Amino acid sequence: MTRLNVTAEGFSEERFVSEILRPHLIKFDIYTDVRKVLTSRKLNKRGGVVGYPRFKKDVMQWIKEQPGAYHTTFIDLYVLATNFPNYTSTIGRQPYERVNSMQKAMGDDINHRKFIPFIQLHEYETLLFADADITESWLSLYNKVSAGQFQSIVNQCEGNPELINEHPSTAPSKRILSLCPIYNKVDDGILILK
Repeated sequence: MTRLNVTAEGFSEERFVSEILRPHLIKFDIYTDVRKVLTSRKLNKRGGVVGYPRFKKDVMQWIKEQPGAYHTTFIDLYVLATNFPNYTSTIGRQPYERVNSMQKAMGDDINHRKFIPFIQLHEYETLLFADADITESWLSLYNKVSAGQFQSIVNQCEGNPELINEHPSTAPSKRILSLCPIYNKVDDGILILK
């Protein structure tokens, strides 16, 4: 069995790996473990991306603990610390080109043959726009949502939810909250994705 360790940004990403990705990958003999990134060693606190040096140290520690496992990351570009490899040099590039360049630079910097860097183009909530009708149906249970509002957001982005931009007022989570004030990122997000 192949082992895959995922360093996740926060609670939502951790639950996604535990409750959706792990059951899927186990069918292919890939056991997936996940832990949130270490944000404070002194307080033993995890969750939320910090600067790259601390992030790298946490990833490298897990690699040292389990060198035979594959390692990856589940972080998003939105509000990522500016000291991540190639962050500033790729500002203004096309979104996919930017993420690919940053992933390559992180992989080169970590330099471990079983490390597969992954930076999600934008927030975790972009996954909820993959099927706008399901998201709208779920959130309409306890929010007043006009029909087609979620699909309208996707349509504004050429039909590609990943291209919902990262501006503080129009990021995917902000768009959901503007339509649905009663929205719990961790619980609603995972239930919609299931």
